[in-house]
Amino acid sequence: MLFAGVGTGADLAFVHDPGDIHIAAIDYSPHMLEKAKARFAERSIDFYEMDAQHMSFEDESFDWIVASLVLSVVPNPDKCLKEMARVLKPGGSILIFDKFRPAAHQKRSWLQTGLSPLIKVLGTDISLSAEKLMEGQREQLKVETDHPIMLNGMYRRLIARKYRNGLPPSGIE
Repeated sequence: MLFAGVGTGADLAFVHDPGDIHIAAIDYSPHMLEKAKARFAERSIDFYEMDAQHMSFEDESFDWIVASLVLSVVPNPDKCLKEMARVLKPGGSILIFDKFRPAAHQKRSWLQTGLSPLIKVLGTDISLSAEKLMEGQREQLKVETDHPIMLNGMYRRLIARKYRNGLPPSGIE
């Protein structure tokens, strides 16, 4: 299991007893990574200072990837998602929790539209379209769930499964 953009490790607290699950956690910021390491020093977690857009892991290394509030802060979210798909095993899943534009059928608030340029300067993009982002990886990833979490769907939870050549691996329906 890979935690991409682990930050201070807040999401690691939700993995209570990993048992025989190998957990790797990466973050671009050494400062944030040190906080996560200190917070989970007693756990068997491998921490790496690494850019989620350029990972040094081998292809198809992970069954699960957790990407929480990462795609809206990296310079190139398309490249980041492509890189996550590269290191994900066929049949594996990516759990994405992030700030996105509301789905196409939902209206974007005037506040989101007006504040988007200012907020982007501060380091996060609230105008990112989950649909457009996932469309760029449609040959490999299929969104299985997409749930608005809060703020009129601005925060959403998606789970995408990796297929090879647009087809599910054998044994997966």
